[in-house]
Amino acid sequence: MAMNTIMCVLTSVFRVDAQRSGSATNKIPAVFRLDEGTLLKIFGFLPVKDLLRASQVCTLWYRLSYDRLLWGAVDLRRFSKSFDDPENFNSHAVKRLAGNIQCLDLSGFNLSEENLAALATQCKGLRVLKLKSVTFSTDPRKKCKETRGGQSTVLFPKHLHYLDIRFSHGNPKVYRAIGKELGNIKWLGLCDAFFRSTLAAGELQTAIDSLKHLRKLDLSHCLLLKDSSLVHFARCRHLEVLSVRRCSFLTGSFVEVFLESCTKLKTLILDGISLDDEALRKITWNCSSLKHLELGWCSFITPKGLKSALPQIARIQTLEYLGLCAIGEEKALDDEILLKLGTSLACWGCKKLKSLNVSRSQSLTQDGVIAFKKLGTSVEMLDTTDCPGMEINAAKFSKKNDKNQNDQVFVQSNHPTEICGEEVSRNRKGSVSATQFARSKYILETPL
Repeated sequence: MAMNTIMCVLTSVFRVDAQRSGSATNKIPAVFRLDEGTLLKIFGFLPVKDLLRASQVCTLWYRLSYDRLLWGAVDLRRFSKSFDDPENFNSHAVKRLAGNIQCLDLSGFNLSEENLAALATQCKGLRVLKLKSVTFSTDPRKKCKETRGGQSTVLFPKHLHYLDIRFSHGNPKVYRAIGKELGNIKWLGLCDAFFRSTLAAGELQTAIDSLKHLRKLDLSHCLLLKDSSLVHFARCRHLEVLSVRRCSFLTGSFVEVFLESCTKLKTLILDGISLDDEALRKITWNCSSLKHLELGWCSFITPKGLKSALPQIARIQTLEYLGLCAIGEEKALDDEILLKLGTSLACWGCKKLKSLNVSRSQSLTQDGVIAFKKLGTSVEMLDTTDCPGMEINAAKFSKKNDKNQNDQVFVQSNHPTEICGEEVSRNRKGSVSATQFARSKYILETPL
């Protein structure tokens, strides 16, 4: 049942029963005879806008509409323009929800220092805060709290476990305040503005040292991030996930340090960085316990470098996913290198690698994929989306498979559940393996 339908049904029942009861009688409308537990379950299906409307019906609905069970997790992204005024945001959003809220999404908002102070002082139970693409501003109508030294103090919520400020910008003082409140953070997403502000103030290393419990770090699209700054995060011994997607100034010299220091690291996402053959060759992959490794879109890797590195990567006994999409400007991966990978996997007995993404590889052909299958590797899902050499006649290929079952090619088809293929398509926007990985629990794109 649609959300609007639920609200309309409740409102209609209330109006009809009110008319039937009559103003001169004491009959209780049927809608009020529903127990509170049932009403709470119904309210749980309502979006924020309709839930606020329900709170205006009567005293009972007002009390139930602000129950802790309904406001533990709040997504206010669609109200970013409605709460543009700091006073309106503090009075209508923060004060009403302060005692209940645990997870809050304010992505896209324009937040002033006053807004952040309200969250810090009133939302004591807040543990998850999503501030993606937020503009941090200073409200000129309000005076900032002054310290003894005459410097303004920005208050930021404490005791957070999850904080995402990716793609945000604005007031440098806010980022400095954020750097002082990271002691309990487990999952963290940062932006260029954070590094720029904390580096200028000489506070970056102090902020990193406070990350004693960090497990997931997403620095995607931090275009100013360099290896010399990133390497300090290797002190986070409990780190399990590191994503530096599209950080174009990173050369990859940090990888070896992370693999040695962060022994619990399971997911490493390097796609789009400036990793080259020399840096790739220096990495000791076999000492790691990685489950997911993404090397796609690294344009400086050549066939020679990839051919040297893949046998070493094949020695990672825990590896479950390997991404090589468009590697080396789509030219680094060919049939020979794919076969060498398959041979190395069989040689080292790597039985956990189930998903291999080789999409957008111009030099890869159907014959190479068939030969790879014959090697008997553990790979069950091979993504060959947008590989020109994979364009074949589907009917002819199916007939060939009927003659020799060993020649079956396990490429992706249009249907998300089909793996052993009867059809190869180059028109899909995504692939099963890439989509599953993007929706997994390992990256910040997925809600908690």
